[in-house]
Amino acid sequence: MSFFAELKRRNVIRVGGLYIVTGWLLIQVDETLLPAFGAPDWVLRVLVILIAIGFVPALMFSWVFELTPEGLKRDAADGQNPETRAAGQRRLDIATMLVAGLAIALLLGDRLWPQKVAPAPSVQQDVAAAVAPSEAQGGRGADAAGAGSEVIDESSIAVLPFVNMSADKDNEYFSDGISEELLNVLVKVEGLSVASRTSSFAYKGREQSAASIGEELKVAHVLEGSVRKSGSRVRITAQLIDASSDRHLWSETYDRELTDIFAIQDEIAKAIVAALRETLGDRISAPTVAVTADTDNLDAYQLYLKARELFFARKQLDESVRLFEQVVMLDPEFARGWEGLAAASAVIVDWVGSYPTIDRDALLLRAEEAAGRALTLDPNLSMPWATRSLVAGYVRPVDYAKQIELIDRAIVADARNATAFLWRGIYWVALGFMERALADFNQCLEIDPAYGNCQRWKAVVILFKGQTDDAIALYQEGMAKGFNDNRGNSFVEPLIRRGDRFAAILLMREIGWPVEAQQVVMASVGDGLPSPSVRALADRYPDVARRQWHWGLLLRDYALAAETDKVGTTYIEHWDPAYEGLRATPAFKRMLEHANVPAYWRAKGFPPQCRALGDDDFECDQPAPSR
Repeated sequence: MSFFAELKRRNVIRVGGLYIVTGWLLIQVDETLLPAFGAPDWVLRVLVILIAIGFVPALMFSWVFELTPEGLKRDAADGQNPETRAAGQRRLDIATMLVAGLAIALLLGDRLWPQKVAPAPSVQQDVAAAVAPSEAQGGRGADAAGAGSEVIDESSIAVLPFVNMSADKDNEYFSDGISEELLNVLVKVEGLSVASRTSSFAYKGREQSAASIGEELKVAHVLEGSVRKSGSRVRITAQLIDASSDRHLWSETYDRELTDIFAIQDEIAKAIVAALRETLGDRISAPTVAVTADTDNLDAYQLYLKARELFFARKQLDESVRLFEQVVMLDPEFARGWEGLAAASAVIVDWVGSYPTIDRDALLLRAEEAAGRALTLDPNLSMPWATRSLVAGYVRPVDYAKQIELIDRAIVADARNATAFLWRGIYWVALGFMERALADFNQCLEIDPAYGNCQRWKAVVILFKGQTDDAIALYQEGMAKGFNDNRGNSFVEPLIRRGDRFAAILLMREIGWPVEAQQVVMASVGDGLPSPSVRALADRYPDVARRQWHWGLLLRDYALAAETDKVGTTYIEHWDPAYEGLRATPAFKRMLEHANVPAYWRAKGFPPQCRALGDDDFECDQPAPSR
């Protein structure tokens, strides 16, 4: 008898087939159930290994034993009559078909059953107002009037943050990163209008219908999904929804190895564009989008997503820099890794109050080097130019012409770079060009309506233009959404003047001013009492020496404020109309000269409120009273 015939007679082939089908079914069931019970990823890996190890013993067992009406017995060539042996074989065939049927049913159910994306497990702060039109933002001008009735562009889409369905909740950075990557690809599709990341991610962790999200974001379509990452495999479910009817236009689930992550993104993007073209026709370009693998190193890519998420959130910026360093070490040819390292290294310097131990000079040098490396690898990138512009602001004397030239190049490279418009707007504020600044902040908010820093800076410009009530309303709106207290010092005096002392005290406390400073400001600004020595106050709190600038202005010790060792764009409060008489003092000129502002004016032109007096002097008008 041949060996194959003997394998067949002893049912080894049947048992092997039944084992494989049963093992596959067990893995699929466990992959679905284990995350629901919070089991770590290694449990599924151990199960797969055990099933694989058990395959050979199962075959050996079937060779030695046979299934008889009396149970399992040791196999004997002549131990059973043909009918009994055939009956045992039929039982194995039936068992195999039943298990295979269950496996096929599970596979079809997983693929065809409508997927309802579950909310993220942690409830985020309610930020619905972040994307809704507001009265304060209506101050942008006539173009904001009647925003609630504007027609929704049928070729518009919002990419919501994909839900992390992995057992490891720390993998949330990965699901957010997939959403971000898809958004970046769709932005490049001609004819397709894509809501900004900040606006879309404001809905993270919230249960809200696609119809209501579409109405608030003014988009016709919503892409949502989930990501389940387990070991080296990933399952991504994506759904394209017509926001007006809440109807699914397309849905698909992708089970792949992580090494195929760029291929999955490419497939999803192509499928979305194809589905939209079925609805919209030629309004959008043919589905020729392509996702290229920026890196072949999967570890570098995953670290990149994690570092980028920390950078976007402005949380643990030092950890973000460290992770980006690992990224470029793992793959020195990863252009976006260098871009992220440049941006994080430059931005953390501006947060020196939160990271007092950083090596400022080393980080600025690293930012410049990383930006150059990124542009060498990919000359089409935008943020490296913006980063170089930011770094230029820390060089004394500040060359504003160079800063603006660099930031302009960033905007030319990517007209949707909201951060570039924000930074250029801040430069204009420092230089006294309020209308230019307001235009840039409005453009930033046009690109990204939920960009908190743009809203905050717009409030500051409106305040400096003398529209106090509108400015306070816009700033308070941002604070209510959970934005940080940046630029809050500008709003302390207006709140006190309006009689809102409690809000002023809370704001000073939020900023971190010591109680003594709060009391002095309330007595001086609120009650008109003479203030004690501001210099002595600043000396008593050396850890907050930077605030000597703010306290000097609030308490009208302009000479002390002018002594502050300030850098370019960081300090702009000298344009605040609340500080009566400041622009007529020598201190005002010292502030501007120290920041090298007049050099820019003489080369490029003065703002409307200032003019040259000969070759070496200038003057600026006193501001109109606030209203």
